[in-house]
Amino acid sequence: MREYEYYLFENFDADKEAGNPDNPSNFLGKQTDALLSEVANHLSGDCLYSVCCEKYGSELVHKLLDEGILRQEGKKLHFDCPIFLREDSEVLHKEVSVRAKRMVDLLVQILPQLNSCCEKLNNRFSVQLNLYHILCGMVFDGYLFDYLSSAGALATSRIHNSGLDYLAVIYEKCNELQSLSNGLLCSYNRLVNEQCSLQSFGDAQGDRFDFYRLFRLLEKKNVPEKFLNANILLGHAVGEADKDALLAQVALLVKTGVCDPSVVKLMEHFGYMQNGTICVPVYTREDRSIIMEIEHLVEKCIGSAIADTLMDLANDIDITAVRHGVNRLEIANELYHIVFGSVNEELVARKIVSVPQNFPEEGRYFKCIELY
Repeated sequence: MREYEYYLFENFDADKEAGNPDNPSNFLGKQTDALLSEVANHLSGDCLYSVCCEKYGSELVHKLLDEGILRQEGKKLHFDCPIFLREDSEVLHKEVSVRAKRMVDLLVQILPQLNSCCEKLNNRFSVQLNLYHILCGMVFDGYLFDYLSSAGALATSRIHNSGLDYLAVIYEKCNELQSLSNGLLCSYNRLVNEQCSLQSFGDAQGDRFDFYRLFRLLEKKNVPEKFLNANILLGHAVGEADKDALLAQVALLVKTGVCDPSVVKLMEHFGYMQNGTICVPVYTREDRSIIMEIEHLVEKCIGSAIADTLMDLANDIDITAVRHGVNRLEIANELYHIVFGSVNEELVARKIVSVPQNFPEEGRYFKCIELY
C-alpha cells in the first residue's frame, strides 16, 4: 500500500470548521491511503467502482466521490483532484528545474529595482531578508496568485458538495517527491485575522514551533510535550485559544511598544521577541505601497511567462493527474507551488535572498509580523 500526504488550499475559516466532518482534514488521512492506492495502482485507469466499494466500503468511496477527491465514469474510478505519484517525479523534476532557472534569469534583470524598493523599508533588516519575505512569500505565495487566477492560468477555489471551498492536493510519500513538496520553500504558516498576522515562510520538512501549529494542535486536542509550555503561556495571556485576542495584543505591541506581559513571554517563547524587543521584521500598512511596487515589478517581468508555463505543463506534461482528467486549472495551482518554490530555491542558491535558518525537525524558515 502507498502512503500519502494531504495538503489543503482552504478558503474557509479553519478554526470555525475544525469539528465539521466535511472538513477534508477530518476525512483525509491514513484511512484513505488504501483506497487511493487501489486507484493509483491501476495506471491505465481501469479501477472498478464495485471492487473498491466491496474492499473499502461504499461509505468511504461515496465520501471521496461527494467531496471531489475521486470521480466515477461508468464503472470506473478516477482521481478528481491533483495527485502526484512516485511515477511522476522524474518528469516533474526535469520540466520544472529548467523553467525555474529561466524565471530567475529574468528576475535578475530587475534586481536593482527590487533591492531599491527594499532599501525604502525602515525595519532595520537587510535587503536580502526583506526580499525573502516579500518576494518569496508575499508576492509568489500571495499577490501573484490573484494575477494568475484573473489571467485564467490556475484555480484558487472549488466549492464542494459540503459547501466548503477548498482545493485538495495529494502527494505520495516517497523520497523522489520529497524535494518537490515538503522540501521546497513554498509554505506559509500564518496565524492571521483582519488586523494582524504572526507568520513564517519556508519549507515544510517538519512541524514548525510557532503560533499557527499550536492553534492547529489545540483544534485536534493533541498538544505534544514540546508545545505544553506554550499552551500554558497562551492560557495566561488570553485565557483560552482566542486567536483574535492574541493578535489584538500583538498589534497593540507593534503600535505602542507595550502589551500584556504574558503575551510578551509567549512571543519570546516562539522567537518573535528577544529581551523584550521584537526581533523579526514587521511590515505595517505604511509598507504596503512598497510591497505592491515590488509585486508590480515582478508581475510585469515574469507574470505572463509563469502563466504560459503553467498552461503548457498542465495541458501536456505526462503525469497521473493529467491522464486521469483532473481539472487543468487545479493541477496548475499545485504546479505553480512547485514552480515558485523552485524559483525560491534558486534565489537562495544565488544569494539573491537570505538563506533561511534550518531548525532540526522543523525545516527551514524565517518569521515576520504583518499588520493590515
